[in-house]
Amino acid sequence: MANASQDATVDKPSAAYEAMLPAWTLISDIVAGAAAVRAKGELYLPKYEDETRQEYERRKKSAPWRPEFVDVLRSLASKPFGKDVALDEKTSQRIKDLAEDIDARGNSLTAFARSAFREGIADGLHGILVDFPSMSSVMTLADEKASGVRPYWLHVCADDIIALYTDIIDGVEKVTHVRIKECVIVRDGFGEREVNRVRVLFLDALNKPQWQLWEQQNATNTVEKPKYVMIGEGPITLDAIPLVLFWTGERKGEHFVIPPLLDLADMQIELYRAQSRLDEILTFAGSPMLAANGFTLPEGQSVAVGPKRIMVAPPGMEGGNTSWSFIQPAAGNIKEVRDHVQSVIDDIRRLGMQPLTPKSGTPTATGQSIEAAKAHSAVQAWALDLQDALEQAFVYTAQWLKEDSAIEVTVDVDFSIEPYAPAPLQTLQAARAAKDITIETYWAGLRRFDVLPADFDADAEAVALADELAGLQADVPIDPVTGQEIITPAAPAPKIGSKTATVA
Repeated sequence: MANASQDATVDKPSAAYEAMLPAWTLISDIVAGAAAVRAKGELYLPKYEDETRQEYERRKKSAPWRPEFVDVLRSLASKPFGKDVALDEKTSQRIKDLAEDIDARGNSLTAFARSAFREGIADGLHGILVDFPSMSSVMTLADEKASGVRPYWLHVCADDIIALYTDIIDGVEKVTHVRIKECVIVRDGFGEREVNRVRVLFLDALNKPQWQLWEQQNATNTVEKPKYVMIGEGPITLDAIPLVLFWTGERKGEHFVIPPLLDLADMQIELYRAQSRLDEILTFAGSPMLAANGFTLPEGQSVAVGPKRIMVAPPGMEGGNTSWSFIQPAAGNIKEVRDHVQSVIDDIRRLGMQPLTPKSGTPTATGQSIEAAKAHSAVQAWALDLQDALEQAFVYTAQWLKEDSAIEVTVDVDFSIEPYAPAPLQTLQAARAAKDITIETYWAGLRRFDVLPADFDADAEAVALADELAGLQADVPIDPVTGQEIITPAAPAPKIGSKTATVA
């Protein structure tokens, strides 16, 4: 029997990847939306026992979908980006210019960081690959500038990293081997086709980084499996593999990670199923079934049911009583199912730091404040980790450019815990009224709790406020009672010979 490691190909995923793939697939389907979830059929919406395929398909297509998970993800991911990601003033102009188009696709550093943060929160892991076009190794700096060659950043999603291995080198954890799957669209005449590739980055025996690019070739017949062939390789002229890993989930080992919102993803599927049940119950309640009691309709005869129709029951057999009745769910059952749906929504919003309608004095309101503080501290920690990841990516960028790699990045972590939180806003207002804080501090507090917009300019507002106050000041004093100008009498002239007179 052949050794399993000998049979492995370049596209073989690691054991950690295979263990995490179901969670990533779940989150990916939820983020993709209702169509992707419904397409998975019984995986997310189980089929009832003895339910026909036709009836199941009808129920699946009509099952409601509310993107609560996506709302939570969007809310958390937007927190650190009320202000643009900033570079230190000492950063070179060349690096600043690159930051305006960091991925060579028109996305600024802030836009790129926002996407990385969102993907990192969703999957627990996200990669930033600092790539550089393959050019002649003897090109001078002037040649590189003339040709327009430049480093650029690439997003590497967690489910594209099919294998990841690290080691401690010089006291620092570094990536020693990573395989990244890629799918590119190439033109084929007037059409197009997908090409699967695997990019391999690894350290050789001398700990020098190398790269390889493998491409899947079509099988010549239906029996053979598609094979991968190497279409390119070469050295990476840096001292490390230029892949930066941004972690938000609970990491176990080199690669395994638990996405931080995995429980919320499970609750989203729970909500999907609960809403499907509620929709079915409301369907039956709105269209009850008519039952004939004490008699049987002649074969082939149907009964028309609708408005402006009166049902008359025929005489029963042997003089028995006959009647019509409707069969429908009890109102109490409908309320129970509806309450359950709302409780799931409330739990998702509470755990995801989505503000609910304040319920003063209730345990729910207290729980919201606790969960909001937890989410705030977690998102703040993630934002600081993202800041470190961006700085490391700039280290590789500067090395490509042969510049100073000490670049400081600032990601905003001064964002609101709970928008429009009444207690802090009342405290700010009282402190300002008592002149305990300046107007600038008061404005900063209002911006932090989303009362003022994130792009609020305190300096411009101070100038506008001064102009407004200047316009309200009267040119001459006005008597508030008569409304007439107050004329101040002139001081009397000093008498000659007095002590106050001026002697020429």
